[in-house]
Amino acid sequence: MGSSGGKAPEPIHPGEAAQAAMGTASAGEQMAIANQPVEQFGNLRTAQQLGPAEMHTQQALANQAAYQSAAAQQDIQAKLDPMAFAQRQMRMQLANQRLGQLGGLDPNAYGFNAPGVYDVNTVGNPDLANLASGGRQIASNLSVGAVNKAGANPVLNAPRNPQTYLG
Repeated sequence: MGSSGGKAPEPIHPGEAAQAAMGTASAGEQMAIANQPVEQFGNLRTAQQLGPAEMHTQQALANQAAYQSAAAQQDIQAKLDPMAFAQRQMRMQLANQRLGQLGGLDPNAYGFNAPGVYDVNTVGNPDLANLASGGRQIASNLSVGAVNKAGANPVLNAPRNPQTYLG
């Protein structure tokens, strides 16, 4: 061997490699099964905390896209055939005025405005530090699988510092 004077490592025999592979696979399986409820609890907790904000944001973005699409449609119609667009607008205005006269109502009194439906805001979003702290508390309940030096004898190590209160 070189100048280090070390001894060459022992070759790994196929049987030992197979035993190590089986041991690590078994430890991984034990760990996955033991941790599944903790992981699902973590996912549920995250969905509870972030779900409402995520849904609000998605809806606001969809509303923005719908508004932009409707405005673009009118702009396209006005540019492609300005006379036809103008005629449609005039017919609609005349029809509204006539309907208002027949009913004795002011057609300009009717409208709707809800600008908040387009707002993406962070009001009510959970604090990132609290989310991270909760994640660490949940993670502290995860078990760890291990094998011996040869990669055999899988064991499942229980959480070292489990947090029983995840309020």
